[in-house]
Amino acid sequence: MHEGETYKVIIESYDVNGYGVCHISDLVVFVKNSLVDEEVIIKITNVHKKYAFSECIKVLKESSHRIKPVCPYYGLCGGCDLMHVDYETECLIKENKLKLSFRKFPNCKINNIISNPKILGYRNKVMVPFGINEDDERIWGFYQKNSHDIIPMDNCLISDDLSNKIINFINRYLNIFHISIYNEKEHKGLFKEVMVRHTALNEYMVVLVTTKDYDFSKLIDYLISEFKEIKSIYLNINPEKTNVVLSNTYKLLYGIPQITEDILGLKFMVSPQSFLQVNHDQCEALYKEVLRMANINKKMNVIDAYCGIGSITLNLAKNAKYVYGIEIVKEAIENANKNKLLNEIDNCSFICGKCEEEIKKISLNEKVDVIVFDPPRKGCDIEFLKTVINMEIPNIVYVSCNVATLARDVEILMKNGYELIEATPVNLFGSTLHVEVVCLLERKKDR
Repeated sequence: MHEGETYKVIIESYDVNGYGVCHISDLVVFVKNSLVDEEVIIKITNVHKKYAFSECIKVLKESSHRIKPVCPYYGLCGGCDLMHVDYETECLIKENKLKLSFRKFPNCKINNIISNPKILGYRNKVMVPFGINEDDERIWGFYQKNSHDIIPMDNCLISDDLSNKIINFINRYLNIFHISIYNEKEHKGLFKEVMVRHTALNEYMVVLVTTKDYDFSKLIDYLISEFKEIKSIYLNINPEKTNVVLSNTYKLLYGIPQITEDILGLKFMVSPQSFLQVNHDQCEALYKEVLRMANINKKMNVIDAYCGIGSITLNLAKNAKYVYGIEIVKEAIENANKNKLLNEIDNCSFICGKCEEEIKKISLNEKVDVIVFDPPRKGCDIEFLKTVINMEIPNIVYVSCNVATLARDVEILMKNGYELIEATPVNLFGSTLHVEVVCLLERKKDR
């Protein structure tokens, strides 16, 4: 088998990344954009010793679960992966992603995915790069997968309608007033990107990303006149030639420093840097599952590691004796303390520091009954896991956006006295391959 060769195959199953799987001779072949039971023509793109990758170039026999993508940019933009399948199959692919990642743990109960058929208009945060095309025309859109080439567009269907309108309005302003657009290759120009985020309370925040300070007072007047929902406008100044979009230099140009989100009846102040799940409704479903698995009561002490702005911490505090939220990012802890005051909750504390160090300090004075952690995509630091194991905390609720690192960390915990009880996938990111997972581990009783 060689790159560029074509074959007619039938798709047998899905892999952990949602690709179709077939066999050619002794090789496993992964096929992009294909569905189970489809007969397709594939083109080999990459060959290894025991497996190969390919792309589907023609569908000879379509699955009944294949649908026409509603987005005209699908296949070009790198944002969505599953707009060619119906929602039932999307959920099946995501459940399968978890089952394959957890195949080493046959005794774990894997629950049905918590689904939300609202696969369009769900994102409450969108970041849009601006650029210059080959004809020296300004464009905005999203990057092509695995590249820094912007696919020009005027509407993103998984973002909400008002965010799209705000971005298009800003684009027209930049065009009319001839504001120079940043050229990444030449490292020249002013305007880089726009971030728009909003909350369930219909409050919007706009962040304009530029290479230097600039007077946007006219744009601000136009924006707040056109969109009454905008409560906050920031300028973020990032002169560096880097893949990191936002610098630490923010300047409030209009309105209030933070907008307000409501999650399960609690209020949270959201700043430009705040981390929140991008799908509000499914975020609430996720947190409900965390609370169910944690099963805490007023006699229990709880730790929420990697707590961010305290959105899980404060919801845990409703039912706990005391909760400690730990986060290494200073700004997040400042935000969390404001949220604590806002909700008048006094049975929790927020601590800025390394999780593995701070939980040791807590254990010197308190018995910890449950620990919840929701780490970044890279998963938990090994020193943190060792500390949790040494503390012999009875129950762990692990929230993850990366099933691969989740499976790795769970295996470490299981080799050191924990039993994996159950796991629930949650579909927060409709039309994409990403899936959030909540799982429960318990310390073995016979140790």
